[in-house]
Amino acid sequence: MKVFDVMNSLILASSGEGVLNPIYAGITLIGPYALSVVAALSIFYGVFLAVRYAKSQSEDERANAQKTLINFLIGVAVVIVLVVVLLAIRGPLGDYINS
Repeated sequence: MKVFDVMNSLILASSGEGVLNPIYAGITLIGPYALSVVAALSIFYGVFLAVRYAKSQSEDERANAQKTLINFLIGVAVVIVLVVVLLAIRGPLGDYINS
């Protein structure tokens, strides 16, 4: 019975059906953890950049630190939005590709 299941899964994988199921299962499993890790690291690095901005002595250092902080916040927002979109469309996209 197990040999038949293995052969059936290989036939389905070679025909394109079910190829993405393990990928989407992995995204479903790892996605929330990845989002949490990105958020936690972003908070720590954001605090570091804010402290560096607060400690800036000259106007040039302050302007540079401010640009770095703004670019960091924009980058984090884009990454978080992309991860959330990936988690949101994984099911319908898999159905569309498998059909």
